[in-house]
Amino acid sequence: MKWEDVCHAFPEQWVLIEAVRAHTNEKSERILDEVAPLKKFPNSPDAMKAYQEVHREDPRRELYVLHTSRKKPNIIEKRWVGVRR
Repeated sequence: MKWEDVCHAFPEQWVLIEAVRAHTNEKSERILDEVAPLKKFPNSPDAMKAYQEVHREDPRRELYVLHTSRKKPNIIEKRWVGVRR
């Protein structure tokens, strides 16, 4: 599903989506070619709670919480440098 299709299917909602097919362009913007909506929410705290639960089960999944009022997802990829403890 394209982001535009998600916006049309779930107008003015917070959605938890998974990137099915995505890439990063030269400007470090994450381009979501195909996404799968997992669940819709009336508010962001509930959406973030669901994100945490799904992420805890499988941290390798590429998940996002976005509001469908956005024309484009506008996700900027940031590289982290350093050591985790």
